[in-house]
Amino acid sequence: MKKHLSMILVLALLLALPTLPACAKEDASAEAASVKDALTSEAPAADPCEEILAGMTTEEKISQMIMPSFRYYTDGAGNLQGMTELTPEAAAILQKRGFAGVILFAQNTAETDKTVRLLDAMQAANAAGPNRTQLLTAIDQEGGLITRLGQGTQTPGNMALGAVGDRTATAEIAAIIGGELRAIGFNLDFAPVVDVNNNPANPVIGTRSFSDDPRIVADQGVAFMQALRQTGTIATLKHFPGHGDTATDSHTGLPCIDKSYEELKQTELVPFGACIDAGAEAVMTAHIQYPQIETATYTSVKTGEQITLPATLSETILTDILRGDMGFDGVIVTDALNMDAIAAHFDRLDVARLAIEAGVDILLMPVDTSSPAGIDALDRYIVDVAALVDNGTISRDKVDAAVLRILHLKERHGLLTPYQSGDVNAKVSRAVSQVGSRENHAREWTITKRSVTLVKNENNVLPIRGAGERVVVLTAYDNETRSMEYAVSLLRDEGKLPADMTISVHSIQGLGFDAVQPLLTGADHVLVVSELGSAAGLNPATERGAYSAVVDRIIDQVHRQGGTVTVLSAQLPYDAARYQSADAILLAWSARSMSEDPRAAADGAVKQYGPNLPAALYLAFSPDESPGGRLPVDIPALDGAYQYTDSVLYSRGFGLTYGNGRFVDVAPNAWYAGAVDWAVEKGIMNGVGANTFAPDDTATRAMVVTMLWRLAGEPVPTNRANPFTDVSGDDWYYPAVMWAAFTGTVNGVTADIFAPNAPITREQLAAILYRYAQAQGKGFTGAWAFPLNYSDAGEVSAYAYEAMCWMTMHGVITGMGDGTLAPNANATRAQIATIFMRFAEAMAE
Repeated sequence: MKKHLSMILVLALLLALPTLPACAKEDASAEAASVKDALTSEAPAADPCEEILAGMTTEEKISQMIMPSFRYYTDGAGNLQGMTELTPEAAAILQKRGFAGVILFAQNTAETDKTVRLLDAMQAANAAGPNRTQLLTAIDQEGGLITRLGQGTQTPGNMALGAVGDRTATAEIAAIIGGELRAIGFNLDFAPVVDVNNNPANPVIGTRSFSDDPRIVADQGVAFMQALRQTGTIATLKHFPGHGDTATDSHTGLPCIDKSYEELKQTELVPFGACIDAGAEAVMTAHIQYPQIETATYTSVKTGEQITLPATLSETILTDILRGDMGFDGVIVTDALNMDAIAAHFDRLDVARLAIEAGVDILLMPVDTSSPAGIDALDRYIVDVAALVDNGTISRDKVDAAVLRILHLKERHGLLTPYQSGDVNAKVSRAVSQVGSRENHAREWTITKRSVTLVKNENNVLPIRGAGERVVVLTAYDNETRSMEYAVSLLRDEGKLPADMTISVHSIQGLGFDAVQPLLTGADHVLVVSELGSAAGLNPATERGAYSAVVDRIIDQVHRQGGTVTVLSAQLPYDAARYQSADAILLAWSARSMSEDPRAAADGAVKQYGPNLPAALYLAFSPDESPGGRLPVDIPALDGAYQYTDSVLYSRGFGLTYGNGRFVDVAPNAWYAGAVDWAVEKGIMNGVGANTFAPDDTATRAMVVTMLWRLAGEPVPTNRANPFTDVSGDDWYYPAVMWAAFTGTVNGVTADIFAPNAPITREQLAAILYRYAQAQGKGFTGAWAFPLNYSDAGEVSAYAYEAMCWMTMHGVITGMGDGTLAPNANATRAQIATIFMRFAEAMAE
């Protein structure tokens, strides 16, 4: 079309030329020729995706908008079996219909070598059809709770990564996941989850979320997405516009979030927006109703009631908000359409119509394909949906736009060209050597240990290290004992346990307290696992909460016999509020277990296992390694009925470490010890290592600015332009520096240099804090002169003199031991912790 327009324009220019003398005609002809050459040379090359689209029938377009699963097949006896080898029926439908792709589950991926061959067979069957692009091969490999690869590296999970709080660690984990997926033959991961878990009672997200703070989720989500993409794996954000504030699981019901668009923009949409700005290519929808945003209704086929269209079927949410307001131009894929939130309430063809009209590109698992009849039903489904397009019920333009987006995604990842199988045995060999490798598990172990979070440690009962002591470890389920025995064996092998310390591991699954009590006899310390799956597990009066009543009695009994108890929270962290009578509480973030000792298996043959439980137990006994995690969520206090309250018991950012209180290099009676505790508890300052504070290290400009930003509540900078050449968006202090610069709190050392690693003097610190105080209306009013009664007061610079006066008058900055102010001395970490604590007190006056 563009070429035709160019030719018309050239013709028009030629016709418009005036009649010229003969001597000028040659010049005019040359000019016209040059215009034609310029126009034709600027015409863009043909878009291969548009050419493919132009040659597709309606049924082929609809097929390209579908991603089925072949999770199960029905054997000759009528039983469902996990499909690990491609069946003839599945191969036939893949050859007949050119699908967008396929999604695999744990039932398909138990063994790495078989999964490589299965994906190869699927791609080959698809390639046997006419004019085929390659399949998008998808899987839910989030890490932690949701992992599918039977021999892959499970990794600690998103909330554990939120507890680590390090983008680099998150990127390492995502690179492990993406690398293993690519080695097997996957090219698309339905991850990361960027839902904000702002409802502790959420039954389906929980530790799959990085945090209850949208800024943390955004930061972690971008790091995960970018690292996944660098492996060649397509990342998919889920679940838009946010599944974190639900009280219903969309697998079993139809959730509803009664929030306005403005409310969503403040929380749920923040991570999605950050990831979209960073180049997100795919987004998965949520089967959730938002009645304040989408008002259209549908008559439920299950209840006959009028129900609000969920986000998956909402044009307002997917087209107007996601594409229009947020500028997303990638592929939108539905969450699985066989989930009860959709399948129980909507007619199958109505789902297709509403979803496509809403702006969906890929329909995920619209038909059950676990039997030959189901595969036939999928084939018929394509015919029926295509008929709706042909008769105008479904917009052909929207179908074309969707298919074009899918094709462009495939083009960017080299999937337009026909699939070439190559040497499958070589692929298998490479995958087996990489997936679940010892190297990957070693990185997983190191990062998981960093996630373990200590929120209570009365009388420093941890680490457990007493010679001759008897320690009892009680697991919530039978399958957790091997994880604990693995950790104990590591501790013994590394010489971290006294030779005469006895440790026994027992499962108390299904046992009442009377059966547990004999295990406690003579125990000096008991470590008991609590695995909270939902809020119902907090209440001992419920069936799910019966276990909590046993833990209560264990704590009481051990205390009566003079011992101590650590509760190891293995899943949701909110049970930390439940066991306040325990001496210590450790958070592990995931209860996934191990079925075999991983040291006994060869590389690539290790069954996936959860690293969190053994890591937590390992640190409970390790005197030279400390839990270093910080809470990525607020933990609310419970009322008398074991319901969550609005009161926060443990704040986001809180976390203890071993040593004299928190850090091995901070003595309890040090002049700055209280300030260090305050700074860490407030979340404005951390140690420099797992259990080191480094009080005498010099403070940097980046450190001070970040502390002030955190003290201010971590406001989002209003201007995204970066004035500094030595500060990048990947730096941990980036948002703090941007906020400080745009509020005038801290300037650069030159026009475009911030010098984040430069030391900061005591008078510079005074000036920065005073600017902040003035912005809050706390500075001097009127006459401010106040004598500085220090021998070196004359050394205070003019720009800092008023600030130093205010600081000394309020007791924020005091003299040094020799009666001097030392305004030009570099401030240490101990000093800034103390000064910030006093400054916060002065601001509160």
